[in-house]
Amino acid sequence: MSPAEDSVSYDCIVVGAGLTGIIAAQRLLQAHPETQLIILERDYCVGGVWSERRIYPSFWSQWTHGIAEFSDMPMERPPAKDCMHDLFRAKYTTQYLEDYVNNMSHSGKTLRDRIQFNTQVQSIRKANGQWNLVCLDVNTNSQRSMCSPKLMMANGQSSIPNVPHFAGEENYSGKIIHSIDFGQSDIIQDHSIEHVAVVGGGKSAADMVYEAAKAGKTVSWVTRKTGNGSLGTSAFAPIDLPTPYRNGVEASQARIMASLQPSYLIPYRSWWTWLLHSTHLGAKLVGKIFAALDGVIRKYAGYRERKSDRGFEKLEYDNEVTNLKFSSIIWQNGTAGGCHFADFWPLVAEKVYVYRASVKLLSGRELYLDDEDGAHFPCDAVLLGTGWKDGLEMFDKSTRMELGLPFPKSIEPPQETAKWQKLVGEADEEILRRFVMLRNPPEHYHRYETRTPYRLYHTMAPLHDDSILFMNHIVAGAKIFAAEAQAIWAVAYWDKAFQFPPLAEREHDVARMIAWNKRRYLSNGELGNFAAFDSVPYVDGLLDEVGVTSHRSKGWLGNMFAPIMPADLGKVWHEYLSQRQSK
Repeated sequence: MSPAEDSVSYDCIVVGAGLTGIIAAQRLLQAHPETQLIILERDYCVGGVWSERRIYPSFWSQWTHGIAEFSDMPMERPPAKDCMHDLFRAKYTTQYLEDYVNNMSHSGKTLRDRIQFNTQVQSIRKANGQWNLVCLDVNTNSQRSMCSPKLMMANGQSSIPNVPHFAGEENYSGKIIHSIDFGQSDIIQDHSIEHVAVVGGGKSAADMVYEAAKAGKTVSWVTRKTGNGSLGTSAFAPIDLPTPYRNGVEASQARIMASLQPSYLIPYRSWWTWLLHSTHLGAKLVGKIFAALDGVIRKYAGYRERKSDRGFEKLEYDNEVTNLKFSSIIWQNGTAGGCHFADFWPLVAEKVYVYRASVKLLSGRELYLDDEDGAHFPCDAVLLGTGWKDGLEMFDKSTRMELGLPFPKSIEPPQETAKWQKLVGEADEEILRRFVMLRNPPEHYHRYETRTPYRLYHTMAPLHDDSILFMNHIVAGAKIFAAEAQAIWAVAYWDKAFQFPPLAEREHDVARMIAWNKRRYLSNGELGNFAAFDSVPYVDGLLDEVGVTSHRSKGWLGNMFAPIMPADLGKVWHEYLSQRQSK
């Protein structure tokens, strides 16, 4: 069946029913209730990372009550027994998203009515002004096609698991489970599984280590040394860091805190940001602030202070195992997350074997490592916290190239490579003039990309095609906050409600994002879509371009020091709708 044959036609197709797809569909339908819109979801439930299928007992939110909600439906406060410093168990976000799709209705249909579950998008191509999608029903294994003049990719960065293959796995009699399936597995309850190896150094790996160790399993935590694509272990910060705000998450929503970051997304017009980032004195001050934070995090973990004969000290990020100097958390070159449990580090130090190596071989129920000691141990289950693929496999390479998505550098035409090298080189000079700190990054292992970076305006819109948008393909810390702002911008963009900058200006903005990413976020910035600590200026930039002002209506002090809350985005949305009706 060709994509055009027997296709069902829609006005707009949204791929992904995670929090980004849900809010994007909601805002589109609020502005245009008559839109024939469908949401395609490969799973059987909504929520993406926060879905019913993917949560597990040790999965807690890294956002707090009052911030973890959309502006048009407040979240009921979880019970005290399921809260820690205003953070809460993930299941409450799961329930919130389920309730949201049930409660939001347009033209007699709820958001849930518009979701087509168990639908895997296999290919996407554009022809004659229509996006043609070939999809697979994962229950019946049957194909179907659909088309639309507008397409919104909201499948994000955590939808396709990265599952490595190990030598000997075909002869391995234990279980191999990626974190995406951990919540639905019986690993913890199965008493025949005594020895567990967790592979990976990020937040999901840490959660699985904690849950397995608490259940009394013998746990080995395997993280690669830097090199061969690995950036080592994550930095886990205590969730109760003292701030002038109610909690650290609320603090991160304030512009005064965001201004401490050397972020090109902050407009270059404030004396304060000039002082902090364009002078040596300011850069030194910012460095000292983050060095102090770094000290608190390392002390909390106690990498070197805790007594352990199981390799606990190897978990220190940028540690001596990598032969690199220690660097402040502001330069943390891998991933980071919150440490929710007061007993996490003591438990790991006492109970968990830590290795800095790669899996060499699986055989029977044994796991062999490639370290100097030739370590091997019994292993009944391998739990993979090995991250995600980019979720763009449904586009062929030529389409990726046309849209400005990552594709192999080896196939890029030389003239296009030269064009972007020139643009990014000029932008790099601009970034270095503005940010003193970024001129001299610490010594670090750098993981280079074989793909081109994202070349999307605001990491959302292709430069040469206004019929498709990529939501949540920016790595932003405050995901639900950024998702709603992106949804507002997307509606205004498709409504042509603001004057779009000329192509040359947009190309320059894209080049600045790429150049800044590489300077600011080191290996993490290779794809040009990383803004983990820059959600507030990113959102400000989107809303400023739309031409709304409600998010800046608290007076000078309030605008700088008050956290931006979901209600502020609600005011912005109603302001936009009012402007739209008056035109």
